[in-house]
Amino acid sequence: MKVLAIGAHFDDVELGCGGTLLKHRDRGDDIYIVVITHSAYESPAKGSKRRKDVARSEGEKSAKYLNAELICFNKEPIVLLPTEKLVLEVEMIVNKIKPDRVYTHQPNDSHADHAAVGYVSMRACRKCDEVFLYRSNWYIMDNTQDDNYYVDISDYIDQKTELISFFESELKMVNYSWLDFVKKQNSAAGTKVNVSYAETFRVVKMFWK
Repeated sequence: MKVLAIGAHFDDVELGCGGTLLKHRDRGDDIYIVVITHSAYESPAKGSKRRKDVARSEGEKSAKYLNAELICFNKEPIVLLPTEKLVLEVEMIVNKIKPDRVYTHQPNDSHADHAAVGYVSMRACRKCDEVFLYRSNWYIMDNTQDDNYYVDISDYIDQKTELISFFESELKMVNYSWLDFVKKQNSAAGTKVNVSYAETFRVVKMFWK
């Protein structure tokens, strides 16, 4: 099985579907990760900064851990727009990989970069058999998606935490709160389906051949 995970920034797919990708890895599936932006930014208001080379290095460590092929478009973050040109660029990669399943952002995400990538992915992956939407942040937003697909990651929660830990540059800025927060979110999701930890998705389409 070929699996494609698309994220706006380095760390998005790990937060949203890292446990699921670990399961794919151990099944022997081929994993591809596409990151649309170079993920560097500077926030004078917060006094924080993330360098391109650091973000890339952290993403490469994660991809290696997942035994995944990493592709980065190096687009500028913050000003990312869901243009038809970007749709065509992503579609070229999709047509080359021919994934059996795609994981990507939800188009109504409260982060503009995430939302742009979600919209672009839906267009670029319109011919793919299976498309699943993940959530990589948990801010309150309008039209919150109704997740309807659960993946048991109970055996992978520690490895998912390790994956997220690779993104030291981001973790420092949030005082490492992501590690505990994500674990609690996955625990709460697991409770709904009677397992210890789960990741949730919204199925756009799933074709049983």
